[in-house]
Amino acid sequence: MAADALTRKALLAALLLSSPCFGFSSDATDSESLRVDHVIVGVGDLDRGMDQFEQLTGVRPVIGGDSPGRGTRNALVSLRKGRYLELLAPRSDAPPSADIEVLRMLEDLTPLRWVVSTSQPEVTVRRLRQLGYRISDSLPGSRVKPDGTRLKWVRFRITKPALEQAPVLINWDALSLHPSIDSPAGCDLTDLTLVVSSQAPYQRLLRVLPVGVGIRKGDRPRLEVTLSCPKGIVRLGAK
Repeated sequence: MAADALTRKALLAALLLSSPCFGFSSDATDSESLRVDHVIVGVGDLDRGMDQFEQLTGVRPVIGGDSPGRGTRNALVSLRKGRYLELLAPRSDAPPSADIEVLRMLEDLTPLRWVVSTSQPEVTVRRLRQLGYRISDSLPGSRVKPDGTRLKWVRFRITKPALEQAPVLINWDALSLHPSIDSPAGCDLTDLTLVVSSQAPYQRLLRVLPVGVGIRKGDRPRLEVTLSCPKGIVRLGAK
């Protein structure tokens, strides 16, 4: 019975992630589905970040769990249509590192990274490499949820050229229930914009990864995330 339930959840996740996402759909081939998977928003203290997010949006994030070996913990909110938002904060016992210190300094919710899911990682990586991008080897990841279940995935990074706002690529394990399904709902991702010093390298990249992300030039590189929530429009990362 438990195995049947797990299979049904996996099928539901696959169905949801393969459905069209208005404004964030992909023009990739039928064998390769690409879409915005999630955005990572950093904050110095997770409890404070959860309170801030709830006050802004009217939606309370749920604890996702700890990231083994990284000294971080997270909380999650569904953004509909196979997407979610991850609040990321350092654990109190995290060993010192440059990344942890950056997180500790964040008083407010700050968009840090964005992640693109691919249904065919080998196809996506091969296309990027053929166009001259250097891609990392697959980096396996996992996280244990508070209920004891384990989520698994593999991810890839674009290592060259050095593009600060390039996405991480992810492929979820078929038996892992995607966080967009069981995280608190109510918000929708309506816009994701990369603010960069030079647009041309990102325009080229987004022709290969056509997921509907915007680009504009700015003097302070950052991500801008716009959400439609019960309390109205919320913008994170904007000046």
